[in-house]
Amino acid sequence: MNFKIGFIGAGHMAKALIFGLVGSGAYDKRDMLIYDTDAVKLENYKQAGFKVASSELEVVTNATFVFLAVRPADLVSVLRKISPVVTVGNVLVSVAAGVSISFIKKFTRPECKVVRIMPNTASQLCLGATALSYDMPVTYSELTAVREMLENIGVVEILPEERMNEVISLNSSSPVYVYMLARAMIDGAKNQGIDEDTARRLAVQTILGAAHMLDSSNEDISKMISDVCTPNGTTIKAVDYLEKRGFEQALADAMLTCTKRANLIEKEIEN
Repeated sequence: MNFKIGFIGAGHMAKALIFGLVGSGAYDKRDMLIYDTDAVKLENYKQAGFKVASSELEVVTNATFVFLAVRPADLVSVLRKISPVVTVGNVLVSVAAGVSISFIKKFTRPECKVVRIMPNTASQLCLGATALSYDMPVTYSELTAVREMLENIGVVEILPEERMNEVISLNSSSPVYVYMLARAMIDGAKNQGIDEDTARRLAVQTILGAAHMLDSSNEDISKMISDVCTPNGTTIKAVDYLEKRGFEQALADAMLTCTKRANLIEKEIEN
């Protein structure tokens, strides 16, 4: 096979993976072959120096690790097209939310090698968080190759497949929660007379700093919260208000809603 990595689908998540892998320095544009039904997207990749294919079949017959980065609703059509040319030399890496490994095998063949991943868009900056599951007959060396590939663009955790719908709410959809937090902080600052540019810089740096503090500390998060809250001070008043308004419970409920939707997608597709 001429290419190490192939992409079927070139949307926002594929873009994050593609540019993250190249940006990490571990892969060259010449290592990849890309196809999308959107001719404009494909032309943009071609103009950026990537090799593009004329069909899904061309990707599968010329790439070892084939990322299936299409919408779940479009996956069946793609699998039916590529099924005749999938071989033991291919490893299909599915990015489709709510689509099981067994479902992919049903539309290809039982011995098909499938790795299921759930990344996030920060992969584009090599700061991604990816959950991964797999099934036989994926070999140890193939699994290691996929894991090392993804570790070039962030943190990778291997999970049992029965947790792959749940993890979407934790790492894949969750950047939006942070964006919403940032927007609320900026808007709150603007309402108090702070200009937007200053508010954005301070909010972003505060979120970055807090994330680094979490990453560098082994302390319980509740202890970290209490350490910042001086008795009868300003922070404790804010925390009390957030708790009364159900801030953490609302987030937990949102995550559960996300998982319920993933489970529903799986039922819609598989039925």
